[in-house]
Amino acid sequence: MPTDRPSGYRFDQERIAGLIATYRHGGPLPRDFYIDAEVFQADMDRIWSRYWLYVGHACMLPNPGDWMTWKIGLSSIVVVRGRDGQIRAFHNTCRHRGARVCNEETGNSRGFRCPYHGWAYDLEGKLTTRTMAEFGVPESTLGLHPVRLRDTSGILWINLSDDPVPFDGAHEDLASRLKHQGLYDAKVAVERRYTVKANWKLVFENNRECLHCPVAHPEYTSGTYDVARVMPGLAEGVVKQTELANARFRALGIDTGDAFSAMTGAFWRSHRTPLMEGWKTQSLGGTPVAPLMGHFRDRNTWSDGTLRTTVFPNFWQHASDDHAVSTRITPIDAATCEIVVWWFVHKDAVEGRDYDPAKLTPFWERTSEQDWFICEANQQGVTSPRYVPGPYSRTQEGNVQHFVDWYLGEMAGGSPKAQAAE
Repeated sequence: MPTDRPSGYRFDQERIAGLIATYRHGGPLPRDFYIDAEVFQADMDRIWSRYWLYVGHACMLPNPGDWMTWKIGLSSIVVVRGRDGQIRAFHNTCRHRGARVCNEETGNSRGFRCPYHGWAYDLEGKLTTRTMAEFGVPESTLGLHPVRLRDTSGILWINLSDDPVPFDGAHEDLASRLKHQGLYDAKVAVERRYTVKANWKLVFENNRECLHCPVAHPEYTSGTYDVARVMPGLAEGVVKQTELANARFRALGIDTGDAFSAMTGAFWRSHRTPLMEGWKTQSLGGTPVAPLMGHFRDRNTWSDGTLRTTVFPNFWQHASDDHAVSTRITPIDAATCEIVVWWFVHKDAVEGRDYDPAKLTPFWERTSEQDWFICEANQQGVTSPRYVPGPYSRTQEGNVQHFVDWYLGEMAGGSPKAQAAE
């Protein structure tokens, strides 16, 4: 029988356990995991209400009073930079009768004022309206409910749980690599928003393999070794190029990688990889599209590589030396996601002089839109009553299996040991 959870979601735990028991290792999830409304409720409870979620970058809030909101499931969150320069997150719910305080996606203000009865809050979430005389409750006890927030080298995560999944290991590993990319000194150059008619897991499974790349991604495969590294006649050359790239990376004093871009943690991956020989950045043809950023700007040197960062369940980023491209997934229902893709450049870069959006965006815009098309086709296919999960590739879908094992472990109530990545 469905029961209400503290997170606000409602599902039958015994039914979910029964569905988990039907899974057969070595292939995709059964049909209900991609289409069922009750499974979606369980996803929101077991995954999205417990894990650390990417909300945006710190550079998106450069000034005191800058704020942004994000609706995730039943919750609306406001993230704001205070007068002290600190970034904080709060539930976007007035402590009087619950009205949403901020009703736009972004803004700048000296504080927040509820549109219903005018209760006012400062940028630190404290209620400034006097309540003791009229309501019998001191205003000091009626601040906006805080939300846990972490800042990892300029990437902001929130957590909605009273008992959050541990994040220290991921934070330290990611920060040690991301610190070179200059994300604090960045700005949003371009934003693209998409409504993708696919379950969030299908979108993430698509991200975790490149078996589809030769069919779907001509731009992406022209600039990376993802396909060549698994081809017997080319794999040895990829290893050599990776060794040469690692020598460049070491000379620059940054982290190194290997030829296989493996997971670096149970639910995260941050990994520096070489671009195709002769490429400087992830653009069409590999030519520079913006001024250098971060460590590369300080050294005035190109690494000819890219830092790939992935965090389950809603974030991935590819950071080249001159720009970064970040993707945020927001599940809407069992068959729909909102996906936002942001392109970041150095904060002092001037559009039209230092970068041209028409040259900055195509590499990842085309690749992303090709993936959304595939994911929607995948959703349509798994909806069929005749869908039966097939086998995973033994050599190219190991990271998909890792994701599925992680997901099922969390849905069952405990995280499994990390599986061997492809």
